[in-house]
Amino acid sequence: MKILYLGILLIFISQPIIAQFNHQNDTSEPILRKRLANSQEGVDKIRIHLALGRAILYRAGAKLETIDSAMSLGTLAEAESRKISFTEGVINALVLKALCFNQKNKKDIGFKVAQQALALSKKVKNNNGVAESYIVMGQYYPFYNPNGLRIRTLYYNRATAIFRKEHNMRRLAAVLEDDAELCFLANKKTEAIKLLFEALNVNKVIGNKAVQGIYWMIARTSNGLNDYPDAVKYNLLAIKTAETVGDSTLKLCSIYHNMAVTYISMADFRQALPYSLKALQIARRYNNPDYITTVAFAAAGAYTRINKFAQALPLLQEMEGYAAEDHDKMIATACYLTNLNYDRQFNKAEVYAQKLIKQLAKFSPDDFNAFTVPYCFLANYYTDSRQINMAYYYANLYAATIPAGARTAVTNKSIENVYYRLDSIRGDFRSAFKHYRNAQRIKDSVDNLTKAYQISFLQIENDTERKSDAIDALNKQALVKDNILKRNRLIQEVTIAGCVMLVIITILIYSRYRLKQRSNALLVRQKSEIDQQNVALKHLVDDKNRLIGDKDMLLQDKDVLLKDKDLLIKEVNHRVKNNLQIVMSLLQSQSGYLQNKHAQEAILEGQNRVQSIALIHDQLFRTDSATEIDLVSYIAELVYSLNYSLNKRGDKVKIRFNVDAIMLDVSQAIPVGIILNETVTNALKYAFPANRAGEIRIVVKEIEENIMMQISDNGVGMPEGFDMIKADSLGMTLISGLASQLKGDFDIHTTAGVTIIITFPIEVANTARVAVGI
Repeated sequence: MKILYLGILLIFISQPIIAQFNHQNDTSEPILRKRLANSQEGVDKIRIHLALGRAILYRAGAKLETIDSAMSLGTLAEAESRKISFTEGVINALVLKALCFNQKNKKDIGFKVAQQALALSKKVKNNNGVAESYIVMGQYYPFYNPNGLRIRTLYYNRATAIFRKEHNMRRLAAVLEDDAELCFLANKKTEAIKLLFEALNVNKVIGNKAVQGIYWMIARTSNGLNDYPDAVKYNLLAIKTAETVGDSTLKLCSIYHNMAVTYISMADFRQALPYSLKALQIARRYNNPDYITTVAFAAAGAYTRINKFAQALPLLQEMEGYAAEDHDKMIATACYLTNLNYDRQFNKAEVYAQKLIKQLAKFSPDDFNAFTVPYCFLANYYTDSRQINMAYYYANLYAATIPAGARTAVTNKSIENVYYRLDSIRGDFRSAFKHYRNAQRIKDSVDNLTKAYQISFLQIENDTERKSDAIDALNKQALVKDNILKRNRLIQEVTIAGCVMLVIITILIYSRYRLKQRSNALLVRQKSEIDQQNVALKHLVDDKNRLIGDKDMLLQDKDVLLKDKDLLIKEVNHRVKNNLQIVMSLLQSQSGYLQNKHAQEAILEGQNRVQSIALIHDQLFRTDSATEIDLVSYIAELVYSLNYSLNKRGDKVKIRFNVDAIMLDVSQAIPVGIILNETVTNALKYAFPANRAGEIRIVVKEIEENIMMQISDNGVGMPEGFDMIKADSLGMTLISGLASQLKGDFDIHTTAGVTIIITFPIEVANTARVAVGI
């Protein structure tokens, strides 16, 4: 049980070394500086400046002065790029500057600079610049906030889709790691593993062998779900890969530390200790306080638990020496307390317990993260020292401090174990047995989750191996084809060279023969023929120049007509949007004169239907496309509108959506919008009566050449005896009719709420059609 408390604190203080491997540069900083010294002014030098800026910015343990150095390189690259009108350089320089502002915790400025990069990228149609801008903009939103994590994930997903489309495999590999990290933070562990294995395959395609960071993330995820065999396996792969590629940075420190944490979780402290000491050696070499503090505690805990507290004490003192902030000092005190408590030195532990209580008084009561671990450790200490009243006091504080939404299986199990021990000591065996059963139930639940994860992991691992084998087979086929092409090219070149030589020899022989046979009369006749040919050629050249001039005029007229057409389409969409806004205003005004509640609701539904169409025309007006809309942006705006106008219960009914990056033709977008409007409206009105809480989910996926749209809720479902065919409902009639209009299949399920599924084929946008109506 004391291992559990050690695990809690390891999680609590290990945040600084979570996923610091992304955004790697392909070239090291020394090599870039050498290239910079030998480079000449121009595009190549600008690119070296930008690469060097990124290398400096993501240097392990980067400080304010190094961030300023990277910022200076970005500013210089931007100025030089603008001088020579190198747009790509301007975009990447803006992205680098935005990253620097984010690193300096000036994220508002970073977000604005990233928006400038995004606008310029869209203007010049630089899709990679758009993706890089999305990544930096996503960093504005905090990952520790659920809403911020969701928005950041959305931005990163957009960037990933662009890198896939552009076949930018190097950036795709890095962003896949970022996506996996976000899934890990969102507790979507299986999705994180899928992305990490995909990143392994992408790195294999591009020939990048430095994948130790990916193996580390797989091991960390497995360890978090108690899948210790896979955690050990991939930790070992990470260590082997790091040693193979010569990595001795803080990345290797994190890998060694993660292996130690895995063995600590397995209560194998002797196995954990060597890896902790290796990690500590690297952390000391880089003099990084966060790493030193984290790794030193793990090593101290391992020493204490193999009854070598004398070796643990210097490590605890080292931690205390690096503690500058109140939070760090509190952690150091907690580490002393738990190690002394385990070593049964209760008198010394009492001193640190009192010190910890005084330190807790400096924190706000709202900051439950600051109190969770100290309360747990105090309850554990007072239990071991048989100060039962104090133990109950801090056990109650520990249980009450953590909000229900923030509790994990580890904390719940810890709380139940604390009460089980206390009730057992007090002799209240009925209550103790109750808490023991609760702890066992949590353990069984965690074990089931681990088994499910292991099954998914094996499936993902097998799928990845098949894809890897397929990649190897394709590489071999490509190599064979490349050899065949080289051989055929060589044969072709030799044949052509032989033919050319033969032609040259033949011409020379014929020329010699003709020179001997020609007479002066023949020379005169040839001269006359040449003169006639020159005159005819001159006529042909004049005709050709005239045709080219006519063609240029026609092309210019065509460009003018196309620009006029685009402007006309945008103006039509703008006016249609404005007219629909007027209709909505008229409906709203009309509802003010109605006393009948059902009539007012009908008008509100009409307003929302019109709004779903107006949003499409608004997006067509605001984007470069005249016939297609970005389905992600459209659904986000539509959901926000419906949530604002109909959801009167605030956070009790949540609307979530997961939409692929799809550009949809307007002829299909309008029926899709009306269907979403009807289903979400019905769910908000009828699915959650009596102020009931719930969730509405919208999922839109592109499957081959079809789109699958699923709208579901976990509400009360349809009334008994409901028959969709006999239902006299305008909403159902609209949904059924619009599904037919989309040439799709419409299905509805009423188990555990209501789920509506519509599958329809994707239509290719017809650029000749003006998108102004339904």
